[in-house]
Amino acid sequence: MGHALVDAAELAKHLGQAKSSIYRLHKRGLIPAYAAGPNLHGLRFDLDEVKEALRRPIRPSQGIGKTANATAAK
Repeated sequence: MGHALVDAAELAKHLGQAKSSIYRLHKRGLIPAYAAGPNLHGLRFDLDEVKEALRRPIRPSQGIGKTANATAAK
């Protein structure tokens, strides 16, 4: 972590994604974040770490690509 940290809104702008997508990626463990603020409720992201994480292959266990239809078909 050598660079300035950005919040979810700034990261979303940089990546061309919705802010909710940033939180979803973090919740699924696909991108790292750091807790910030007095109660550690805010998240901050290191842009270089996020870019590196997004270059990694996605593991099936991370739930990407699962839809209601795919689950119902089982």
